[in-house]
Amino acid sequence: MEYKTFLIYGYLVLLGIIFLIFIFFSYYLKFFKISKKPDRILKNTEKKFDFAVLIPARNESKVIKNILESLNNQTYDKSHFKVFVITERENDKSNEIALSYGFNFIVRKEIQNKRTKGFALKEGYDYLIHNNIKFDSLVILDADNIVDKNYLFELNKLKGEGHQVGVGKRYSTNTNASIISASSGLLFSFQSNFVNKSRAELFNKFAINGTGYYVDKKVIEDAGGWIFLGLTEDVELTRYCYYHGVNMGYNPNAIFYDEQPLDYKTMHKQHVRWIWGYFNKNTIKPFKNGGVIYSKTSFLAMLEYRLSMGLFIFIEAAFALHVIYTLVMSIIAFSRLDISWGLIYLGIIVLEIIFMFIICSIANMIELAISGKKINASKTMKFKLCVFGFIFWSDFFFSLLDGFFHPSKKYTREKIKHTGKIDI
Repeated sequence: MEYKTFLIYGYLVLLGIIFLIFIFFSYYLKFFKISKKPDRILKNTEKKFDFAVLIPARNESKVIKNILESLNNQTYDKSHFKVFVITERENDKSNEIALSYGFNFIVRKEIQNKRTKGFALKEGYDYLIHNNIKFDSLVILDADNIVDKNYLFELNKLKGEGHQVGVGKRYSTNTNASIISASSGLLFSFQSNFVNKSRAELFNKFAINGTGYYVDKKVIEDAGGWIFLGLTEDVELTRYCYYHGVNMGYNPNAIFYDEQPLDYKTMHKQHVRWIWGYFNKNTIKPFKNGGVIYSKTSFLAMLEYRLSMGLFIFIEAAFALHVIYTLVMSIIAFSRLDISWGLIYLGIIVLEIIFMFIICSIANMIELAISGKKINASKTMKFKLCVFGFIFWSDFFFSLLDGFFHPSKKYTREKIKHTGKIDI
């Protein structure tokens, strides 16, 4: 069989894959319709729930004042929430800063080989239980976060509706600092406005992304304590909620902000951990069993969650492999002195790369349109996002490869060098 025939078969296979993926992703037209609806305003509830706010903060004294200041300014009754900063040393300056705001700190005792955020949260939860501290739900925040003054007030509304796990809308504190921070901030904004908003309306579900959420004490108790201890504890908790039918809710008016990485190296290491945390079998099997099944999660909800990230990576992989495939065909053509076909193959490669570039640019344009003015990006930065979106989105595929060839990178949590500068 001639190599030209191989090329034709290759394109037919690619077109078939794209067609199947298009059929699945056409479902997201429903998500798009929901995302364009005005944000709902939740009704107030007379009952005031007690929140225990946990903030893992190892060596975060440069930025932690911002989150503590915003918590100190909450409109929610201060008698109904307590703040606990979790550190690893008695002389960590974050402890002193927490006390200056009238908040509490917890110094971790079990650190060796347990330096993940999940273990920090476990020690925080265990401390609350051991000291008989009254709370209805844990609120999980990061040291670089800032919360709107009505943040806890709005989470209380979610609790009042009966949601066992709830999250607010996420934006960035440093959107205009670099194209990397802008791209990461736009991704989380899109996830709030498009993914979480739609999943919450259709399935009473959403994807937890590290921070800005609460989880009921009863859910943790039924699970056997805080069992989400991996590098992607948020993925573990999300999967537990899906498997056990936990009622999850989204409130777009519970607004919080966090700081995004400024450079490609830090972003790439994050992506490696995220991608492999999602595909890691240890985040799947252990969280299917045990605990309490509160309700049955619909088949469609499970399918959409399981395939969403996988299909996104699969699309990138399909295009990348096809570019490599076409390049090989080009080399074969030139080796046989078939110059015209060799040039045709090279032209196809250029067209495929341009096509992916356009797709990524359109994706960022759609995200900007959905996220609206709250993304707080300058006109110049919006232009950069549309032009350089290809770099950000293609990195997920390169992160998949990087983790495959360098397994140790899957388990590396890259610490963002926080500046504490706020642009919101």
